[in-house]
Amino acid sequence: MTAPMPPSPSPLPEAPPELGLVRDEPMARHTYIRLGGPAAYFGVPEDLDAVARIAAWARDVDVPLRVVGGGSNLLVADEGVQAVVLSLRHACGTIAFDGTEVTAGAAVMLPALARQAAEHDLGGLEFAIGIPGTVGGALQTNAGIGDGRCIGDLVQSVEVLRDGQCLTVPREEISIDYRITSLRGSGDIVLAARLLLTLRPRAECEAESRALLETRQRTQPTADPNNGSVFSNPPDDHAGRLIEAAGCKGLAVGGASVSTLHANFIVHDGNASTAHVVGVMAAVQRRVMEQFGVRLVPEVEWWGDGPLPSPFQT
Repeated sequence: MTAPMPPSPSPLPEAPPELGLVRDEPMARHTYIRLGGPAAYFGVPEDLDAVARIAAWARDVDVPLRVVGGGSNLLVADEGVQAVVLSLRHACGTIAFDGTEVTAGAAVMLPALARQAAEHDLGGLEFAIGIPGTVGGALQTNAGIGDGRCIGDLVQSVEVLRDGQCLTVPREEISIDYRITSLRGSGDIVLAARLLLTLRPRAECEAESRALLETRQRTQPTADPNNGSVFSNPPDDHAGRLIEAAGCKGLAVGGASVSTLHANFIVHDGNASTAHVVGVMAAVQRRVMEQFGVRLVPEVEWWGDGPLPSPFQT
């Protein structure tokens, strides 16, 4: 007997023109690694009212809503993602200083925020000078650098859109850990954060920032398309050390390969696909597990439909 055909997916609804959403926007234009298939809908709302209207429509038609920032910690399936994807660069791109505090919109890039803080003789954000992500993304992943400094240490409160309402969430209501916070996957849309900085002369801030950038450029493949650090560091160890010790530097699948400069980075030659990157991740995980008994956990976020690829399965 012939097996029944699986049901066809329901056709996606047409978005109201006044929402300003475009169809089938290639996500390769919005990811730091320059890979990824189309988003079903893509928009750049002008203000928070527009964000709320789009969020309400997505909820009404049961289409997932996602926000893309700098795209530096993101891997999108070659097939794309059946979702409403928003960039908040118009709606949430402001910075306001008040004494030693700064309120920064979710779309503000971390290096720009670090530079403006230094111009106000405020320190604490020097670590962020080389992180090519936004405040919103950093708040969800607790972005930081290898010496332990991270954005979570500075957070006083976070503004979010929840069920159509703008709310202020105090720091004590946010769980913050290594490369993860409770904001990720919460369903809230992060709009802004209030951060507490420290008084520090501009010259000192800028000198440290220059030193951090020089180290980053010397030790990481900043000139190549990449996702930043691919795997989180295991307890009391470093993912890059394990990957290099397992002989994975230069390991390639298609046009994607483990960087020969820093083993916890995957780069590509311009002819790769997301599937190639996933293949490299799987091979790295397998080798490290075989040699050291450690399962590396991805630090990058996966966007796609259907089952999770094997490197992202728990």
